[in-house]
Order: sequence, then structure tokens, then C-alpha cells
Amino acid sequence: MTTENGDPGSAGQLGTAAAAAAAAARPARSPVLRVLPGVPESAAAARALALQLLGRAHPAADTVMLLVSELVTNAVMHTRSGAPGGSVTLALCPGASGVLVQVRDDGGASVPSVTPVPADRGAAAEHGYGLLLVDALADSWGTLASPEGRVTWCRVSGATAAPPDSETRT
Repeated sequence: MTTENGDPGSAGQLGTAAAAAAAAARPARSPVLRVLPGVPESAAAARALALQLLGRAHPAADTVMLLVSELVTNAVMHTRSGAPGGSVTLALCPGASGVLVQVRDDGGASVPSVTPVPADRGAAAEHGYGLLLVDALADSWGTLASPEGRVTWCRVSGATAAPPDSETRT
């Protein structure tokens, strides 16, 4: 059997690994907008969408996948999006100057901010590094609030910077 796009098999029979491999082989170039359930597993779905959009060869793919995961996780863990029936909306917009990531949540009591991890928590602490990573790895980031929720966004350059001690050769 052939699907509408000419692939063998039925659309429902394509396995998760095969779907991920196919997505990585054919990266999309237009913006992606998805509404995801407000559950921790949505961070993995967001990473998969970023990979599908950018492809493995994109110089910012790893950074974007990490930051998307952090922002979606924060939205689920720290806002009303993580309550039953909550949702998170992810927008990924690639462009010549980089990738714009936007995560809309259902709002919460606090405003996203970078807070240093207390030294007594130690390097083995698993939580509390999300916005520290966003602040360190994104070119810019911010948050916009409204009565309906909040959008936390970041922009990641489309090119990776050369290490500070490397030489540029022509």
C-alpha cells in the first residue's frame, strides 16, 4: 500500500524511530506551531519538532532542542499549563539570522527569571538550571505576559560561534 505522499505502508504504520529518521532526513523550512498537552512528555515532543524543523545538520539544532526542552518543561512545571487540561503552545521560526523559539503557557503566579542555583545544592542538583541555560546559550530571550497567559521566547543564532582561541583561516 502507498500513502498519499508516495511512501510505502499506511500512515499509521510508520514507527516512531522511522518517523524521526524520516523527519531528520527531510527538514522543514517554514515555521512550526503546535499545541501540546501540559504534561512532562511534551518536552520530548517539542525536541522532536525542533529536530524535524531544523534537521541534524543545522548548526544550532542541538542548542535549539535543549532550549525548547527547557522552556516547555518550565511551562509545564511552573505554570497553570501543568494543571489538568492545561496546554503549551510551541512556535519555532527559522530564519537567516537564526531560530526564534516561543513557548506560550497558561500563566502562573511567578514571572520567569534567572535565579542562581544556591551553592549548597551542589553540582548534582537536577532542577533549577532551565533559564540559566537559556540565558547562557540564547542570543536573547524574554517573556511577555497577558491575562490569558505568558510567552517566553529566545533567539538562537543560525551559526555556531568559533571557540575564542581558534583562528579563522581563509
